[in-house]
Amino acid sequence: MKRLALLIVILAILGAGGTLTALTGGDWSATSIPGAKVQCADAACSTFLAEPWEAGQFILLVGFIVFNLIGIGATLALVFWFLNKQVATVKASAQAPATEAGAIEKA
Repeated sequence: MKRLALLIVILAILGAGGTLTALTGGDWSATSIPGAKVQCADAACSTFLAEPWEAGQFILLVGFIVFNLIGIGATLALVFWFLNKQVATVKASAQAPATEAGAIEKA
């Protein structure tokens, strides 16, 4: 029951945040942000506007970072899987001789 209540609270917070975002207009240009002023119409001099080549470079950068993070995660998952496999093999081999030795002593 506590998990359901927690889920409802989280969904309510997300819904309230979405509502506030929708009510503020969602227009994040320089003219809609209080205190920000566009000083020129040229995209090279504004922090809120990007030239096409700048946007392309940003997309390439984000793609490179995401690709590397996925690669790092996959590599770590593979290393941990192999390590866990080896630990399980060692644990199994450590238990097997003890049962064989006990069987030999009883015979």
